[in-house]
Amino acid sequence: MTAHAPASVTPLVPSSCARATPPRQPPGHIRRAPLQRRLLQQDCRLRLLVGPAGFGKSVLLADCARAAPAGCTALWLSCAGQPWSPATLCAQLALALGYPPGGEAQLLACLEHEPRHLWLFLDDYPRAPDAALDACLERLLGAAADGIRWWLGSRRRPTCNLPRLLLEGELLELSAADLCFSGEEVGAWLRQVAATRLAWADSLLAQSRGWPAALRLCLLAAQGEPGVLVPEHDGLLREYIEHEVLHGLPRELEQALGRLAQIPRFNAELCEHLLGVGEGADWLQALRARGLFIDELEGQAGWYEVFAPMAALLQQRAKGGSCARLHLQASQWFAACGDTRSAVEHALKGGQPEVAASFLERFTEEQVLQGQDLALILRWRGELPESLLLSTPRLILLNAWVLLLVGRLDEAQACADQLARFQPRADGERTVELFAQWQALSGILAFGRGCAEQARRHLAEALARLPEQAWAQSLLCRSALTQMAIGEGRLEQAQRLGYEALKQARRCGSAVFEALLELDHGLLLESRGEFARAQALLQRVYEQLEAQPARSSPVRGRMLLRLGRLALRQGQLEQAADQLQTGLDEALRHEDPGAFHGFLGLAELAARQRDIPGAFAHLAEAERLMQRQRVADTLYRGVLLLASSRLWLWQGHRPRAREALSRVLEHGQRHRALLPPATFPELLPRLRQLLLRVELEQGADVRQSLRVQLDQALAEGRQALAGELWLSLAEACAAAGDAPAAAQARQAGQALRQRLNYRCLWFEADEGPAGSAANGDGPTPLSGREVTVLRLIAQGCSNQEVAEQLYISLHTVKTHARRINGKLGVTRRTQAVARAKALGLL
Repeated sequence: MTAHAPASVTPLVPSSCARATPPRQPPGHIRRAPLQRRLLQQDCRLRLLVGPAGFGKSVLLADCARAAPAGCTALWLSCAGQPWSPATLCAQLALALGYPPGGEAQLLACLEHEPRHLWLFLDDYPRAPDAALDACLERLLGAAADGIRWWLGSRRRPTCNLPRLLLEGELLELSAADLCFSGEEVGAWLRQVAATRLAWADSLLAQSRGWPAALRLCLLAAQGEPGVLVPEHDGLLREYIEHEVLHGLPRELEQALGRLAQIPRFNAELCEHLLGVGEGADWLQALRARGLFIDELEGQAGWYEVFAPMAALLQQRAKGGSCARLHLQASQWFAACGDTRSAVEHALKGGQPEVAASFLERFTEEQVLQGQDLALILRWRGELPESLLLSTPRLILLNAWVLLLVGRLDEAQACADQLARFQPRADGERTVELFAQWQALSGILAFGRGCAEQARRHLAEALARLPEQAWAQSLLCRSALTQMAIGEGRLEQAQRLGYEALKQARRCGSAVFEALLELDHGLLLESRGEFARAQALLQRVYEQLEAQPARSSPVRGRMLLRLGRLALRQGQLEQAADQLQTGLDEALRHEDPGAFHGFLGLAELAARQRDIPGAFAHLAEAERLMQRQRVADTLYRGVLLLASSRLWLWQGHRPRAREALSRVLEHGQRHRALLPPATFPELLPRLRQLLLRVELEQGADVRQSLRVQLDQALAEGRQALAGELWLSLAEACAAAGDAPAAAQARQAGQALRQRLNYRCLWFEADEGPAGSAANGDGPTPLSGREVTVLRLIAQGCSNQEVAEQLYISLHTVKTHARRINGKLGVTRRTQAVARAKALGLL
């Protein structure tokens, strides 16, 4: 059989389904240059764009069709999503190609001998799954001559042998994730269509997740409104969904999609439980086969979610009906699978707080004490009646430990005291255990308030009474005793206590508790000035923790914050900045009060560059965070006033600094609260040291007091602190006119610092070029990491691209960019690049 192939193509097709040219560009169209380049640069037999309705597949295909190279003819065929038989597809293709009418066999023969260079665009491929149609398409792909390239836009993934095409290098596929607008594209689009609404970019991106149809319709709905984007602007989008997604969908699939939209995540087994045995899994597969906004969760094979903006619209659509039963069914299923977190969530959504409270009791002490789900449990506390939270000893203990771990000491004490309502009990063993738990809580609470004797007594008695199965509570008690010993300068005892606790954690096989106790060990090494050893230890533990499949907990963030502090002490400023910022981001994500030390570290970095306003800003953020989270003052107030006093002293506000330092020390003596916070064990000696420095600047002779402090630091083994005290003593001797003593003290201090590699004293400014910059002698030099970030910005990289290239968080990139602008005295990235080039930095 001879194939018919006309010498020239007449793309005018008298068909309602085919069109001569691609569709016109929509209003406000922006070219997706990166995606278009990706599609045009890879030469392959099939380019496949798969995504639900409104993801811009047709627009992107049309842009590519208009960019067809010279000598290539682009033919456009719109299937309009309608059901087509194989015969219809073949007839439409033959008509578009100018072939004589005939069946599939004749079309295959013509395609095989087609001499022209053609791009065949099949837009809006039929939406309903059709194995016969897909098989026909596969035969057409296989038979077509080498000069034919196929472009396919579809809401569903055809069941062709796509893996084979991919292996042969003949397939390029873009998914919905590829087609979503990025933050940069949303900004560019708004600048083009509604520059006055540019402030909406982040809100639009958050609401739409980059879904092009949602972006456009939400903006259209908001035309003429005040400059605030509100959720009510999704009316047009709801109409769009009704017509483009739900219209024509079989009723059972529409109902299944509506029900699954109420569930944050689901798998085939849960669908069977919720939608009906023998039907649920099939309906899930049918919905996915039609490309109806159901995505697989990243890193969770077999688990799915309804695309969030679509789920929100379907939830609004279902407001008239009750979903309580659906959530209760899901709650029961998750509880049976041991997923307590999801079980509680669905019980609360189902309006059954009693059921939620009963599931909440299933949280193990180990889960809670490792820091898992603390923020979530605190949110649940706000949704559950207090009577339920205090209804059983187990719930009381759970809530008391959660409140204690987030630093809300008074609330934790009030909660723990409710255990008295369950005493005495007939079962003496349980009574002893409850009392031991109360003593453990009371001991750690006393430690948090700085009351040494009370804490020591309760902790010792708790350890004597806690049963073997309460090993997690025992480890926290041992950790508290270790931290107390470090704070009191009993470093040898702290080492013994920490070693015993670490052995117990290893016997229990808890990687998270082992990491928590290694943090204590690292704190001990840091107190001795062994910064490099502490850094190596915590880096090793951090890497081991990262390799564990355990649930996320605040320990990772705490580890990074401590590593950042150790890097700072050794002068590794870029590494310190990255670790402090990343650790802070982690802590904030977990609502961990340890975030305070992230802000403190960033304040110290700012102070080192003599950026006093920046340092105060970070301290203000730290205080605001602690107050918002209702953290007890004793856990942070002293450290905050110490850092603030250091800055006030630089500004010349000696009376203010003296008053603050004296107030903290007097408060401790008056209330017998003489223990420093767990993560800042040198608070008391540093308060006294800085107070002596204030007195020195006011003309007092403080040599004797400094020698007493120095002797105590050396006796306790606090080598780093001793190095600082040697230098303070040198200043005091010089001020008193004793030059030989000053030289001797300075030499001893510098030798000790050099041996410890103690390069950055606590809250001391860099005396290098940055110091002169603060006085107006020139711009502050950029750090190496800041120069690297600026180079990438100069190359046109977005913040997200900089983050990906440097393997740092987006927040860290923004922080670097803000610092660069501040140092160079500019407000925009383009100005920063120009200024840096003028200064020879680039």
